[in-house]
Amino acid sequence: RYKDLELDLDLLLLISAECSFVYHLDFFIFTLNIIFCATKPLPTVIATYLPVGIKGLVLACFIAAGMSTFDSLINGGAAYWVKDIYQAYLNPQADNRKLLAQSRWASVIIVMVGLLFSFSISNINEIWGWLTLGLGTGLAVPLLLRWYWWRFNGYGFATGIAAGMVAAIVTKAIVLPSFPNLQLAEFIQFLIPSSCSLAGCIAGTLLTPATERSVLENFYTVTRPFGFWKPIAVNIPRNLTVNITLENRRDLLATAIAIPWQIVLCLTGIMFMMKRWDNFLILSLLLVVLSICLYFAWYRYLYGSQNSKVKS
Repeated sequence: RYKDLELDLDLLLLISAECSFVYHLDFFIFTLNIIFCATKPLPTVIATYLPVGIKGLVLACFIAAGMSTFDSLINGGAAYWVKDIYQAYLNPQADNRKLLAQSRWASVIIVMVGLLFSFSISNINEIWGWLTLGLGTGLAVPLLLRWYWWRFNGYGFATGIAAGMVAAIVTKAIVLPSFPNLQLAEFIQFLIPSSCSLAGCIAGTLLTPATERSVLENFYTVTRPFGFWKPIAVNIPRNLTVNITLENRRDLLATAIAIPWQIVLCLTGIMFMMKRWDNFLILSLLLVVLSICLYFAWYRYLYGSQNSKVKS
């Protein structure tokens, strides 16, 4: 019974989201009203087109989605402090009562810092750009580097993340306010944190011991990564390295097909919603062709590669 109720609520939410999206498109296509602010279309559509019952349901769904994200981020941040810092380094012998108190204080501090920080934000695009281009790149650089460089270790990962986060905060709080008329603000917001994160990754890695060879060889054999892994590959059997190299080349070819496939898939859905049937037909045919190419270049090899990994 509860599963059926949950399914019904999910269906209502999906229908509400689709209705708002369709009305959003109709608002732009079939009216003469123009909205210049990027944050206004969705509220305008909800206020103008949705009836009273659906309007309340949609607003309740949005509030629920926002609150679920809000509490998850707070709980996750408090858990990082309690488990990864306080219990791991500051007080390893702490009992459950102390851990619970630390979790509550961490939650309060996170909320207060977020509220204070929100006073410096003028619109959602500003904070979203900083999160993706600033803080996001500080995490993206270590996440990418770990697949392509055999020498990269946990110390370099932690140092890179810390350097990127500090650089993103300094850029937002000091650098950009010092140059209010800067035309390339988003580029600077990306360049400084990413450069600092990369420098932190390299410094943290080279100044600390390398990971054990047995761990790296097992990772290379199981994961089969691209990049600078030759010092590890020389210790792997020749037939296995040949298979890994061949698989990597197929993945490169599949990437060249998968990227336009994803773009065409997105555009096909948009053309369907906008009732542009001529473009929808062309994109559908192109999607079929790319899907066939992607099958022969990538998908049909997946089962064989899984078997070879198990044998190795």
